[in-house]
Amino acid sequence: MSIQDMLDHPEFMQRIFHPRKQRTATPDGARDYDIPVSGNASLGARWYIGDAAWPTVLAFHGNGEIVSDYDDIARMYHQIRLNLFMTDYRGYGWSTGSPTLSTYYTDADAVADFALRTIRAESPSAPVFLFGRSLGSGPASHLAATRADAFAGVVLESGFADIVPLLELLGIPPGAHAAELSELYSNHLKLRHTTLPVLILHGADDFLIPPEHARRNFQAVPHAHKRLEIITGAGHNDILMYSRQYFGALQEFTERP
Repeated sequence: MSIQDMLDHPEFMQRIFHPRKQRTATPDGARDYDIPVSGNASLGARWYIGDAAWPTVLAFHGNGEIVSDYDDIARMYHQIRLNLFMTDYRGYGWSTGSPTLSTYYTDADAVADFALRTIRAESPSAPVFLFGRSLGSGPASHLAATRADAFAGVVLESGFADIVPLLELLGIPPGAHAAELSELYSNHLKLRHTTLPVLILHGADDFLIPPEHARRNFQAVPHAHKRLEIITGAGHNDILMYSRQYFGALQEFTERP
C-alpha cells in the first residue's frame, strides 16, 4: 500500500477520526461561518466574540469533539479577555465532506487564511494565537511552523509529539512508511521550525497521549519564551476541570508583552 493510499484508506480513517454531526443555535455575540475547502467541501466555524479588540485564539479541537461543544467553554475564554475562533474538520458538526489525513494540513491553511482575513477586518491590530487540542495539535503545529509571521503564539493542549506510536495505538501499522509518516505528521519535528512562543498544557495522568509527548514537544521548541504546564491529576479528557491552573497559564501566556 502506498503512503497516499494509507492516508485516505477508509478503514484507517475510521480509526483516526470520529466525526459527530450536530449544530447548536449560534450563541449571543457569536458568528457562524462556512469555510470553503478543496473538493467542494466546507468547514463549519464559530467565532465567539467577547470584544473584537481582544486577542483571538484560532482553535482546532480534539477528536470526537465539535464546535458546538465549546459554546460554554468560550465563556471561560471571555473571562480572561480572549475571543475564541473554533473550527470543525470535514464531516464534523455542520461541515461537509469526510475527514482524511491528506487534507489535514491543507484544510488548516484554508482555515487560517479565512480566519485571519475575518478577524483583521474587525480588528486589524489584535493578536491572534493558535491553539490545538489532541488531534488539533497537528494543524496548530503545522501553522506554527509555516505561518509564524501571522500569529502571536501557539498553545498545545494534550498534543502528540510523534504520530507513529499514536497510529500503532489505533491499530494502524505504519510499516515501511513509518519514517515518512513521522516526517509528515509528527509535531515535535514541526515545532523545531517555529519562531513563535509556545505554551504546552498536558495532564500528568493522560494515558492516551502520555505527558512524555508534551516534554518532547517542549524540548523541540527553539524559542526562549516557552512554557510546559503539566497539570497534576488531569487526564486526557478532564483537563479543563483544573480550570484555575489551565486558564491561569493561558492568561499569563497571552498577556505577556
